[in-house]
Amino acid sequence: MPYYLVTQTSLMEGADEVEAARKVLTKLQSDSAVGFTVKYDEENIRQVTVANVPDSKVGQPAVREPRPSPEQIQEDNMLEASAVNQAHTGVSKSRRLSVKGIVLGLSLFAAGVTAGLVTMALVDRTHE
Repeated sequence: MPYYLVTQTSLMEGADEVEAARKVLTKLQSDSAVGFTVKYDEENIRQVTVANVPDSKVGQPAVREPRPSPEQIQEDNMLEASAVNQAHTGVSKSRRLSVKGIVLGLSLFAAGVTAGLVTMALVDRTHE
């Protein structure tokens, strides 16, 4: 069975950490649905909203759907993750620096510094 990183983030004002945490807990318990970010790996990240079930229904058995095959689950995760990533959900992928990018950036920086120094020299020469 795979593991998922499930996170729920709330920004809450409070007199201290405990009060803020209590307010978030109360809000989560009273909301009809709660949003989560579920991460399987770096490429499979989904935004999921889960209905908040009242305590009276917790003990009742849920209606079970037939379990899909592991291949179908992985295929569904890949399709959903690509849709989530294309929707720009605010989850960013880490970028790697290439040698060409570093050389280009340093070259542009050097060209800018050189142009600035030449401009300063020309301005100093005209004021003398």
